[in-house]
Amino acid sequence: MKNSYLVCSLALLLSACASTPQYAYVREHTDNYQRDNDLSKCQYQVRLQKTPHEETRELVRLCMQGKGYRLRRIN
Repeated sequence: MKNSYLVCSLALLLSACASTPQYAYVREHTDNYQRDNDLSKCQYQVRLQKTPHEETRELVRLCMQGKGYRLRRIN
């Protein structure tokens, strides 16, 4: 019985380590509200241009970079 708990605990621990990395836009002295607002504006501007879906992520990244944000890994 103890072995099964140990195996389950070990499997859970290893699965947590294997999670996909998460990224977020970061800029000094900027709170989450301002970041989300700037991100929404960039996404809206890109959608207005009716760009192909494949280019959308890159254009949003460039827009955010122009506002001083950098995409950083957060976990």
